[in-house]
Amino acid sequence: MKKVAFLTTIYPMSEHFLDEFFISLKNQTYKEFDTVVVNDGFKDFDKISNRYPNLNIKELIYSNTPAKNREFGINYVIDNGYDILVFGDSDDYFSKNRVEKTVELLSHHDIVVNDLSLCNNGEILCSNYISNRVKNNTIIDFKFIKDKNIFGMTNTAIKIEKIEKIVFPKDIIAVDWFFFKHYLKKGAKAIFTNSIISYYRQHKNNILGLNCKDKKFYLWWEKR
Repeated sequence: MKKVAFLTTIYPMSEHFLDEFFISLKNQTYKEFDTVVVNDGFKDFDKISNRYPNLNIKELIYSNTPAKNREFGINYVIDNGYDILVFGDSDDYFSKNRVEKTVELLSHHDIVVNDLSLCNNGEILCSNYISNRVKNNTIIDFKFIKDKNIFGMTNTAIKIEKIEKIVFPKDIIAVDWFFFKHYLKKGAKAIFTNSIISYYRQHKNNILGLNCKDKKFYLWWEKR
């Protein structure tokens, strides 16, 4: 059986967001994974984690820039012998098949990038956001990602055998693009699937936010 890590970072944030995150992990159809949490300043996290005794939560206390927090978590996963790394933002939540389908697809591919549904305050703003422009089961290579990005730290996963310990520039914003572009350039291949959904929350703290004009939702590389 593959050793699977579901990696996230947390910071002072809404407990409601965290509960939705962990409930979606508790409800995964595939149960054999560890939840690795890089904690940057969230107080009394054990009050949250104790609500989910069936999740194997590993808390790592670390405080730095968002890029360095990601770096710390990725390198921990590599150092501790995991086979599969699944990324998920702690203010988002996920379809029940997120881990199971990811593990299945990674048996034949290096990277999985799944669809997003945009949400806010319990409302789905746009379903299958990426599918508006990218077909299911599309193979994504370096040529695709050179000038655009569908890879986020909430809708991706990668085989550990494809990566090495990483050093991110301290203040880089597009960690996801930087990370996946590097491995696609080295020849890794990714598959896009719309059979998995990450529910991507739209709020003021999102780096990307929602691309919307005239009630149409755009992918972040498209001209509005």
